[in-house]
Amino acid sequence: MPQETQGLIMQELVRRSNEDTRRLRTIEQRLDGMEARLVALEDTMLDKTKKMNLKAAELEASLRLVSDEMLMVKTNMERITRQLPTFARKQDLKEIEHMFELLNPIRQEFITKDQLDEELKQRDEVIR
Repeated sequence: MPQETQGLIMQELVRRSNEDTRRLRTIEQRLDGMEARLVALEDTMLDKTKKMNLKAAELEASLRLVSDEMLMVKTNMERITRQLPTFARKQDLKEIEHMFELLNPIRQEFITKDQLDEELKQRDEVIR
């Protein structure tokens, strides 16, 4: 019987050893799977970080460009404001337009040469 008991004990020990080996393999497989997911997650995070850094650099360059353009607009506005007193006002333009209309030969009345000669003769007679 001792040999039979020893055989049963050996079988139980082998079974437990096999069970423990199976559990270890299962744990190792889970660990490998988690490592693979962690590596994939790290790669994804690195890619996203690179993309975000590129976008931030593009945004910074764009903001710098907008800032430069705003400064140029401000400078131009200041220059125009300084020159504003030298510009003609609407009233000044109307006065100039009125003067041109007064000097416009198309609107003036013309006399003929004969009429001019007649007028000059009449003046000569009055002067004498």
